[in-house]
Amino acid sequence: MLLPVSFCIMENRPRILLITSSYPMSENDAKAAAGLFVKDFAHELSKKMNVSVITQMTVRQRLNRSTQFDSGIEVIRFSWAGVNRPLSTLRFSKDLHLILSVILKGIWTSLKTIRTKKIDVILALWAIPSGLWALVPKWIYKTPYVVWCLGSDIWDYGSKPIISKMLRVILNQSSVLFADGFQLRDDVQTLSRKKCLFLPSSRLMDVNTTAKADLMPDKKNYLFIGRYHYNKGPDILIEAIAKLDPVVRKQVYLHLFGGGPLESRLRKMIKAYDLADVICLKGYIEQKEAAAYLKGCDALVIPSRIESIPVILSDAMQLECPVLVSDVGDMGKIVRMYKAGIIFPSNSPDKLAKAIEKSFYEKDNYAEGRKEIIAMFDLSRTVETFTKTIYENILSEK
Repeated sequence: MLLPVSFCIMENRPRILLITSSYPMSENDAKAAAGLFVKDFAHELSKKMNVSVITQMTVRQRLNRSTQFDSGIEVIRFSWAGVNRPLSTLRFSKDLHLILSVILKGIWTSLKTIRTKKIDVILALWAIPSGLWALVPKWIYKTPYVVWCLGSDIWDYGSKPIISKMLRVILNQSSVLFADGFQLRDDVQTLSRKKCLFLPSSRLMDVNTTAKADLMPDKKNYLFIGRYHYNKGPDILIEAIAKLDPVVRKQVYLHLFGGGPLESRLRKMIKAYDLADVICLKGYIEQKEAAAYLKGCDALVIPSRIESIPVILSDAMQLECPVLVSDVGDMGKIVRMYKAGIIFPSNSPDKLAKAIEKSFYEKDNYAEGRKEIIAMFDLSRTVETFTKTIYENILSEK
């Protein structure tokens, strides 16, 4: 019996395994901001390669290993001891058993999948812990892997003596290194002493969304979407709101969406500054709702203390939302280069307050700059760069 041409083409395409700690359960998985990018990337990549995904379970399921199909992409979720815990909350001092569980279960699942599916190449998103899940299969089955690094990989883990040594091994053993920022790329090269390529991360936002944001009428609405973490600076933003000129403060409203270790502190700050009528602190936001707020709000504020190029920046560009960003990493450089928004010094509530007041009084003159940036984050271009690099450095040798 003759097989359909499309089937034969699918069979002859390279088999790539995406190993990641960030893959959403569904489009409505509000906690998976980076994961939503991985999902979009996986679907675009599936036009060129046969894609499978391994990730950890984030909710309890009956089976120890659960497989689902996401529009043709096989997603294998493995069980581990801390199913309901976000990996970012694990600490060596008290969660060592959970850390060992997710590392060992991830390695075991990777080995089993690679053995049965004859994988040609692995993509680890990101260096920790996914790089470990890819490292052991390379040692055992000689399956090459590449690593796509995030800022948290290098800037958080790279400063910890024990983990940094492990990180160097993961980076050195990889066939290709990518980073989603220019400064991050340079830092990866310094740490690994290997060449690292810039590859931007972005997700597809619904620019024609009909969803409506719950905005405050007759006020200028400002927006924060991100982790409630020290690096992301939501505490700086709240303090800046408290420092606004009283005339301005009465006419603005701040919507914060996210979750993380600073949440309790942020609530205390809002109460201490008596800002309950100016600020609304909420949990994680779904992608459709995020699109509605980016489309409806007067500006997105990114007050990070340390940053590469956050996905939320490209989200804002797609939805033509004005931005106020701290002058850190590549984010400040890019926004300045393209004249795409207002930039303020990092870790300064006073300077951020002045930036908010500037945006309140002045007309937005940055629309053209935002349009120019969008091309940099085009997902199809990112996948094209990725596949070309993989063919040149790995698959051409097979």
